[in-house]
Amino acid sequence: MTRSFNRIAAAALIALAAGPFMAAQAATSSDADLASAVQSSLNNSLGSDASGLTVTANNGNITLHGWTQGPQEEAKARFVASKVPGVHNAYSSVRTFSSDSNE
Repeated sequence: MTRSFNRIAAAALIALAAGPFMAAQAATSSDADLASAVQSSLNNSLGSDASGLTVTANNGNITLHGWTQGPQEEAKARFVASKVPGVHNAYSSVRTFSSDSNE
């Protein structure tokens, strides 16, 4: 009986110690999956306008990176990203450029 108890206690201790590492791995995997889903949604919805964009995810918060033609394209990209299931917040560090000249 004591041996069984010791084995159960040891298994519980190992599970408790490994828990944070396993949760971190699961979050990393789901973050990668979410970033991939957002990138696919951007590519499908915006076509070539999404070619200069990349996505990172962290616990359901996604950030768009890269370049767009202007503020309207950046806003569209953020809107499309925010509608992907699993996205809690959509942030942008996108820069915009314009082909208009100020001559």
